Amino acid sequence: MSFTASLSTKGKTAVITLAGSLNDNPSAEEFREKVATAAGQGIERLVLEMSQLETLSAAGLRGLAFCKEKMPNGVDIVFVAPTDKVRLAIEDVGFQQSVTISDQFTL
Repeated sequence: MSFTASLSTKGKTAVITLAGSLNDNPSAEEFREKVATAAGQGIERLVLEMSQLETLSAAGLRGLAFCKEKMPNGVDIVFVAPTDKVRLAIEDVGFQQSVTISDQFTL
């Protein structure tokens, strides 16, 4: 399946909605571009909406790590509604220790 990432902002919150397979360098680059754009907007919270994200490979995990690197200090990162498969990939590398994982999020 292909990958899409869309960015929206409301106030000091940026939401990146992820769908498909974040499993190769082109998809990871698209994701990193959205993160970099969000980081430049003076946000306080970055929300990654993951309910439609089907797979997450090592390239995708590196993209998630990029979020932590790119965001200014103090920006909260929230992963919303990852599928069981995606959540397992996140937990396998211990990434859940540096972000918040939530079943739902409202602005």
